[in-house]
Amino acid sequence: MTYPHPCSTLHVPTRCRLRDVLKAALILAISVSCAPEQAVESLVRLSPVASIPAPLSSNTEIALVDETTACVINSYEVQVRCSDRAGLVVGAFGREGEGPGEFLAMGALERGPDGTIGVFDWRAGRMTVFRPDGVRLSETPVPLLFLPAAPFGSVINGYYLALPSDTVVGLAVLADVDVASGEVLCARDGLDDLVESECGQVFPGRPIPGGGYVFRSCQSELVFIDDRDDVHGTAITAPTYVPELPNERDVDAYREGISSIGRGSGMSLPKSAWEPYLVGFRETPKKWFTGSGALVYDAQERLWTATTRDRDRFSYLDVYEGTEYMGTVRVRDRLVGYDILGGTLAVLVDRQPGVDGIRAESHRLVPNRRGDVRRTVAPARQPVDKPLRVSASTPERVNHV
Repeated sequence: MTYPHPCSTLHVPTRCRLRDVLKAALILAISVSCAPEQAVESLVRLSPVASIPAPLSSNTEIALVDETTACVINSYEVQVRCSDRAGLVVGAFGREGEGPGEFLAMGALERGPDGTIGVFDWRAGRMTVFRPDGVRLSETPVPLLFLPAAPFGSVINGYYLALPSDTVVGLAVLADVDVASGEVLCARDGLDDLVESECGQVFPGRPIPGGGYVFRSCQSELVFIDDRDDVHGTAITAPTYVPELPNERDVDAYREGISSIGRGSGMSLPKSAWEPYLVGFRETPKKWFTGSGALVYDAQERLWTATTRDRDRFSYLDVYEGTEYMGTVRVRDRLVGYDILGGTLAVLVDRQPGVDGIRAESHRLVPNRRGDVRRTVAPARQPVDKPLRVSASTPERVNHV
């Protein structure tokens, strides 16, 4: 494929990065037991101090525009909804359509500069920038099927999907798009060739704040490159990975996803077509990372990875400094999306239906404390997930085999 520039020629603006200082909440001590090859995991349990209702939605995107305001997508109303930490709805905006401020298929949310939010319509090939109160500020054309990979400033770092051909290698093409003009400043394909892997696939990931990129691969691997144009990467296996079959909530989510294919066009797949895939899903260990939104960098350039461990009563995020595993953070309920900004971790979760059959959804807040910079994982004053109460809490560290 012919690209305008290799990606190494583009400098990622500093305004795209998170703040340099992050209030530390927890200290993680990594230790090893006496048994050979058996590691002791440092597990930090977080409880919320507040939680904010979120709409039911088939889209799991969440983005913090500042440390007190989180935005999510209401897929059934084709709207974005932004709420503050007290639960007040700051703005609810958007509707189905092709006009200004309308959407054909909202694929992602991403934080922009100066407290703005970018809404990506992958079917229309457009990013629309709003204030959280719903005031529309600008629009930028992007490639069809384009999704962002990090907060944006004057440039959007992301990727789009393309069918392999004589000029395109692999499915995912990394691309940097100029916000002012919509011009693709640089792009690259061939991600699958970065490492030799059992599955032969490398999936889109996240730009590293200091340069380079991190990707997901196969069952439990992370692939790092130092420069966007590197042809060879470094692969590591998540040290916490343990093969785990899908639980019933995983199966339910997979069933809902596969059975809804084509539903919008009135051509849903018959049960006989998708049921064999469901059987195979039940019998196959889960991939360790939750998906394209699993990787997030905090202000201290530590990599957070959302894993598929449990995802029933609790969910787990592993934290790395460079390629070194630092520890694991546990939050309640089933994590489906998250974001980090400054001292705030926003976690969007699904909760089991209550006695009335209605699932409660909300945003949560968790306090921070300052700790050792080298061995500290900093969750936030505020995760966002989906319960409906406010409570005070103190993070607690436990060592867990």
